[in-house]
Amino acid sequence: MTTSSSSSSFSEAPPEHPVFRNTTAFRHDTERAPIDPERVAGDWALMYEWLERDEEMASVCGFTAADLTYAARSTRIRELRAEVGPGRTFTVQPNEMQFWVRYSWINSDRCSGRQHALQHAVIQYRPEARSAVDLLKAVVDHAKTAMSAPVPPQTVITVLGGPTAPGELGPMFVTEQMLRAAGYRTPDGGWVGDGGYLDVTDWVHRNGGSALIQRTTGYRPASFDVLPMIAMGEEGELVMASVPNAAQYLIDIPWPRHPETDVTAGDDAAYGEPFACWPAIPLQTNFDIDIAGQRYCTIFNGWYVDEELATNFLDTRRYDWTGRISEAIHGPVDRQMLSRTDRFDEYKMSQIEIATLRAVRAGFKQNRMKLNNLSSSQNGFAKFCTRHETVHGEMPPNDTGWTSNRIGSRFRFPSHPMPHKPQEQGAALVKHWLSVKSLRPDVPVHLADLESSRSGRHAITMAERSTSPHPHESVWGDEGAPANGGCPVDHTALRKG
Repeated sequence: MTTSSSSSSFSEAPPEHPVFRNTTAFRHDTERAPIDPERVAGDWALMYEWLERDEEMASVCGFTAADLTYAARSTRIRELRAEVGPGRTFTVQPNEMQFWVRYSWINSDRCSGRQHALQHAVIQYRPEARSAVDLLKAVVDHAKTAMSAPVPPQTVITVLGGPTAPGELGPMFVTEQMLRAAGYRTPDGGWVGDGGYLDVTDWVHRNGGSALIQRTTGYRPASFDVLPMIAMGEEGELVMASVPNAAQYLIDIPWPRHPETDVTAGDDAAYGEPFACWPAIPLQTNFDIDIAGQRYCTIFNGWYVDEELATNFLDTRRYDWTGRISEAIHGPVDRQMLSRTDRFDEYKMSQIEIATLRAVRAGFKQNRMKLNNLSSSQNGFAKFCTRHETVHGEMPPNDTGWTSNRIGSRFRFPSHPMPHKPQEQGAALVKHWLSVKSLRPDVPVHLADLESSRSGRHAITMAERSTSPHPHESVWGDEGAPANGGCPVDHTALRKG
């Protein structure tokens, strides 16, 4: 009796995932309620209500008057009810995908650029992108589209692959963004480079990807080396690849100048070295769009808010360059004197913050790259809220933490404070919890070369790079390069496993 119970219990245990360990993050990303026909029908009824109220949304998404008749709505909802069932997903039509992507964007409570959901945005769906290599190439193509605008970057959202049912992990990216700088630990317990990506850098080295880290020369050694991208395909293969040189859109940031000096940003020769560089485009890769319980891998980009970039250089967990910038604008200063406990010290700290912020703005302006600021973000968001309330009779979901000023003084405050209102229905953009920390230690990692699919354009100043692999490493590991630059993974073996 006991044996039978144990055997039954064992047989009901879910199989181990070939890539991720059974962590809290894994359970968060997979354990969802089964797809419910009533929820699907309710969400589609919500969609039709929105389209009836908002003619601009209907037009942008490609709905016609015939699509919105009572008969057409009823027929479509009956089709969905018949399609939904245990373990099954359902079909989302192209115009419906356009709507749910824009709806989820409008209702993303911390996004400051939601007013662009009905204009100035490219929404594309690529259901054929399912393997890990296809996902990585899709990111490069996405970046090319984003940077092809007259004043780049253009806002682009790309949905990849097919729908993923609850309990499963579909194709996904393990890295957070297309372009991220490596962080290297030092013997004294510190680091060089971006301190926010020490774990990712360690993982890349442990799994034979050292040669895929793009060495960026011209700046402080190892400060802006570009990490490879990592993706998992729908067959469970894990692939790592460098970002092609032509897709590394980096902005040169000039040295910060004292806020009270008349010297403008420009000639940095006196400093002996360039100050910094930063990606021109924040291309986010660790999101899914959840449509009535089924999910799709989603990548998107907008453009930066200047204060978030300046903060990265001063953040004690990222670059921690407060002392370096202070020395440039004040001369040598004891780091301990830069506390915020004294009014004079706070004034100095504010000068460092303002100088860094202005340097970021100068770098993007010199390269004609779009960069937002907090004031315009707040004003645009206020107009968006007014329109939303006029059309839909209520305020959109919001979390105004992004409106808090980070630079200049702790005494500044947001100009549009509103209570938090979470999203409660319809499609939503969902951030992955899974990361390299959740990967199985024995998972096979395949290394790919995307240079054969080179794309993009050099609209900005590029730093010189040394991309040659280390002498003891092969870009393709022990497997050799696949023919015609295809996927280096044996999917047949994965399916048999």
